[in-house]
Amino acid sequence: MNKNSIVDLVKAIKNFDIENLYLFLDDSKPYQDVSKSLFLKTLNKKFKSAKSDGCHSFDDIFFGICENCNKGCEGMTFFSESGHYLDLFIESKDGETVDDLYVCNQLTNFIGLEKKFDLGFSFCTDEEVAFIPTKEYLTLQQEYYKLRMDLDAMNKAKKLDDFVKWLDQYYLIRDFLSSLDFQELFNSKLYSEVGSVYASLSSIKRIQIKADEAASALISFYNAKSERDKIIWLFENENDRYCSSAFDIPEKWKENSCVTYDFNTIKIEIDLTGYEYVMDYFKILDNYYDAVLEKYKPLPVHFENSENGEVRVSLEDYLRLHNMYIDVVEKYSKSN
Repeated sequence: MNKNSIVDLVKAIKNFDIENLYLFLDDSKPYQDVSKSLFLKTLNKKFKSAKSDGCHSFDDIFFGICENCNKGCEGMTFFSESGHYLDLFIESKDGETVDDLYVCNQLTNFIGLEKKFDLGFSFCTDEEVAFIPTKEYLTLQQEYYKLRMDLDAMNKAKKLDDFVKWLDQYYLIRDFLSSLDFQELFNSKLYSEVGSVYASLSSIKRIQIKADEAASALISFYNAKSERDKIIWLFENENDRYCSSAFDIPEKWKENSCVTYDFNTIKIEIDLTGYEYVMDYFKILDNYYDAVLEKYKPLPVHFENSENGEVRVSLEDYLRLHNMYIDVVEKYSKSN
């Protein structure tokens, strides 16, 4: 095997041969602006994903023209009959050895291919070997480190009000995240991770924020006399669906008012003393919503009559299928 040979590279990728790619590529060079190890680690995850679908190699290679990163230049598609594919651009000064290698995200092939499962990938700016953190980046990193340390130290149930006071101390994280636009948030591995964690913690705080609305909503639900009234109630409170989904709620949780928030990398116990009714509201909303969806679920004829054989799962769509409470649906329709 020749170091950085395009021929060897293409053969190894075609065969999902990650071991030879490690031997073949130059340790000192970045690929797609990141280290060789990170590039190949990410590529290997894609290979493993394809293998889990029954695809263990690419069947052929097809060429095309890049429409974005190297507009007008020739790229290649590694293609499997299963529909798995990987579009790549290889930079080479001599046409024989690899100078750089990266995923092409807009490749137009010379022939039509039935591309179904994209094995491409991208990296964040703070994963690049040339990344230089700003002062703001380092400040956020430090604040996030402190937050994670605090979370790890929470080894007993924390009262909701105390939890909210603790979270509010991290206003630097809150304010920084609010200053970012969508693209900035997801272009940085740190920003996206902090954003995800802070959003999760804020969903716990939502229990306190929703206290007054929850009390009013519960009264409205129990005063509703008909299914029509309760379905109106569902539409009016639909934005609070799934607020309890990340909580592990024991059957007899009200004996100590403790529930566990368990989502992604966060697992903490929260004492909801004084806020039990808010969790009751969330649970009633979810349970009744599911019950109505089950009652008005699509029949075989509905799937047969749809254009693509599918029906969107939503209260609005299910009620329309059965021609039920159409005036209510029209009033609260999200498609209006």
